[in-house]
Amino acid sequence: MLLTGDLRELEPTLEVPVSYSVRLVCPEGPCLVPIAVGDTLILRWTGVLRCVACGRQVKKLYQNGYCFPCVQTLAECDLCIVKPHECHFHRGTCRDERFAAEHCMVPHYVYVAWSSGFKVGITRKGRQIKRWIDQGAMEAAVIAEVPNRKTAGDLEVHIAQSMADKTNWRKMLRDETGPDRPLAEVAREVQASVDDVYRAYLVDEVQPKRLEYPRQPGFTVQLTSLALNADEPVGGVIRGMKGQYLMFDDGVLNVKRWAGHEIVLEHQSASCS
Repeated sequence: MLLTGDLRELEPTLEVPVSYSVRLVCPEGPCLVPIAVGDTLILRWTGVLRCVACGRQVKKLYQNGYCFPCVQTLAECDLCIVKPHECHFHRGTCRDERFAAEHCMVPHYVYVAWSSGFKVGITRKGRQIKRWIDQGAMEAAVIAEVPNRKTAGDLEVHIAQSMADKTNWRKMLRDETGPDRPLAEVAREVQASVDDVYRAYLVDEVQPKRLEYPRQPGFTVQLTSLALNADEPVGGVIRGMKGQYLMFDDGVLNVKRWAGHEIVLEHQSASCS
């Protein structure tokens, strides 16, 4: 199979074990290319960049695929998206109140996960499994439900005083064993440690979710970060997939990092070879 389109991200199933497709925006519309361990996948960047929001062809992209004007104006590119505790909606300075109503002023979960270690994170209610998969979490559990994104961010910052709130991608890709302690036990300890102001939001029952990712048995990942460039293709036989990463013999490709790059994608299924 040979396709040309603008790269977006890896699209996971929400099942266990996780399976993936590559998402493209082709001239005829959106396209999903299912992929599996053992398939051959080659990506060649054409040199063309297009903003994932406005579709304009540009010379440079920012924040996983946005042009500079969109970064400066869109609500999804505001600083409060990565630092939700700095939400400024209440000051009347939100970039897009409709976006806020749909994405921020809705129930959110605060969770504990194991990715490169135990970490705290937040996500909109109903999107938690997708969020955990994109972070490469091997196990995760909701510990609190709050009414909006800012409250979730405040609680996350509070918990992050004693627990990581970021994932080390190298450790995440290397780990195949999962937590060294029961995640439910850690989650309950975190719940017990929060200030009284947050206790009304804590869930009564912690229910850990285990996730499994496809990887060739015995494969040792090479922690070299691969890049799309116009000089030579990237890819080969897929040895594993986790989070937004494809694992090849010579390194790993963070697919979401290259959103907005027009590529020629060559895919050969192992089952058809």
